Amino acid sequence: MKRLTDTFCKAVLGITVMSFTALFGFCGCARGSKRNVNTVEEMTLTQRGMRGGTVYKIENKDGRVELRRYREIYSGEETALEPEGSAVCEAEAFVELMNSCGVMQWNGFHGKHPKNVSDGITFSLTATVNGGESITADGSARYPKGYLDFVRALGGMLASGENN
Repeated sequence: MKRLTDTFCKAVLGITVMSFTALFGFCGCARGSKRNVNTVEEMTLTQRGMRGGTVYKIENKDGRVELRRYREIYSGEETALEPEGSAVCEAEAFVELMNSCGVMQWNGFHGKHPKNVSDGITFSLTATVNGGESITADGSARYPKGYLDFVRALGGMLASGENN
């Protein structure tokens, strides 16, 4: 009888746990919570193609993000960065952009070059966010979800706020 009671209790407990897990999962509570960027300290995004590269750098200076774009210039075996443009925006707006493009979920992304594709653009991203947390991602002709929107938005910020 005790064995039957123990089995029954375990079954009820198991069903209860599964029910709560399903309920919370249905409501979005048990899902791997989507982590967000709360603060951004710095970021470097490099894009390279067959004819050169572009480097975007941001620095947070007292609540304002300074965005700079550089063109990589190759001279012999040396690479130099030539400034192309800059803009300043509120750090909060830049964090919102990072979150709308899902940058936090890019951490660890490695977009392996597609088979039978002879060229393409590579990218490399390193960012320090949330008081010292690192985000790193890279790829070759493959990008994480939201990447192209993020790069377009950087270009738009530079176009609308040029401070050469």
